Amino acid sequence: MRGLIIGRFQPFHLGHLEAVKWILTQVDELVVAIGSANVALTFRNPFTVGERIEMITRVLKTEGLLERVHICVVPDTGDMHTVWPAHLRHWCPHFDVVYTNDLLTRLCLEYANIPYRGIPFFKREEYSGTLIRMLMARGSNRWRKLVHSEVSAFIDEIGGVERVKKLAQIESVI
Repeated sequence: MRGLIIGRFQPFHLGHLEAVKWILTQVDELVVAIGSANVALTFRNPFTVGERIEMITRVLKTEGLLERVHICVVPDTGDMHTVWPAHLRHWCPHFDVVYTNDLLTRLCLEYANIPYRGIPFFKREEYSGTLIRMLMARGSNRWRKLVHSEVSAFIDEIGGVERVKKLAQIESVI
């Protein structure tokens, strides 16, 4: 059986990794669908889809999980929620079940009769992309403890912290 998890992964953090590992105990293979693939260079979505693919690939390779995972990208459909499930099927390899805790995603999947299951939360209050981006914007290195060392190194390589700081300033986030 093949499962699917969808997320923006802005950035891919340890909670995402724990979810991937847990799902892989439930299925033979996993599709990691990178949502909002068409959005980048905003505080909410600072990293490009290519950068997110790179983060995820490096982590899964280091963790020995890459051979059981397929990565795909899914652009947003705006507010056209009824077409989103078909969009998901179009952009992703075949999957049997979607793993999600997001209520809107569940509603869209129900609308299209696509089965879904929940995922245990792994330190949800800590492992949050919003928190990680906010820590970066404020100049705190505490974000590094919330991501895999491969993600931290990659963000350093691309000047990601400075980008997040600039985006926070541009958007008056802090």
